[in-house]
Amino acid sequence: MLDRARRRRGTGRPRLRRPVSRQEGVVDLGLQVADARQRQGIGTILARHAADAARSRGAHTLTAYTQASHTAVIRILDRLGPARHVRDGPYVEVHVALDPNSPDRPGSPQAATG
Repeated sequence: MLDRARRRRGTGRPRLRRPVSRQEGVVDLGLQVADARQRQGIGTILARHAADAARSRGAHTLTAYTQASHTAVIRILDRLGPARHVRDGPYVEVHVALDPNSPDRPGSPQAATG
């Protein structure tokens, strides 16, 4: 389904960015879906694909920074794995633990200090 979604021009795309956080094992996600294609499951497919790609690169954490009002995006990220949210005014940074040993896993000692 991802290949079919990618073939449609302007549908959407995930981007794994060089880490903004500059932390080893942390990959930042940029996700964009065309307005006309939203609420069709495309963002979920793209986010899952990005999480799988990050895991295959050895990442333990996927992060995304979005407006706190973008609840659909936050729900998608929360479904990828255990997530920790850090509020920054009208924005939220979501840390998704891709690995059971991730320091960003909610409840881990490292997450409490980060």
